[in-house]
Amino acid sequence: MTERKLTRHEMREAALLILFQMKLNPETLDEILEDCKESFEMEYNSQSVKLAKGVAEHEDELNGIIESYSPSRKLDRISYINLAIMKIALYEMKYCPSVPDKVAINEAIEFAKEYADKTDVRFINGVLNSYYKDNPTKEQPDA
Repeated sequence: MTERKLTRHEMREAALLILFQMKLNPETLDEILEDCKESFEMEYNSQSVKLAKGVAEHEDELNGIIESYSPSRKLDRISYINLAIMKIALYEMKYCPSVPDKVAINEAIEFAKEYADKTDVRFINGVLNSYYKDNPTKEQPDA
C-alpha cells in the first residue's frame, strides 16, 4: 500500500500527535500508530514517524534547550503539547538542514495557536526565537 503524500504541515501535525500519544501511552510505536489511525483517523507517513522518532531520540537534549531558554517556566510546568510543539521546531532547526529555521518556528506558532492558549503562543514564540538568535544553525534564505 502506498502512502498518501502529506503536506509538510500535515506531516508535522501527525508527528505532534504521535509524540503526544507516546507520552501518554506506554505502548510500542506500532501500537501507538495503529491507535492514531483508528482513534483519531489520523493520517501519517514515514516522514511523520521519522520526525517523531528523531524528537524522541533527542528528548533530553531538546528538554535542556527549552529549559535554558525558559527562565520563567520550569520544564515540569510546561504542558506536554507545548513541549512537543517546541521540540519538533527545535529538532528541525538542529537536525533538518532542508527546513529553514523560520519555517520551523512559524509552523510551531501555527500549532500553538491551534493547540495552546494565547499566553502559550507568546511563550513558545519567545523560546524558539531566543534559541534561533543565539544559534543560527544554517543559511537563512532572504524572505
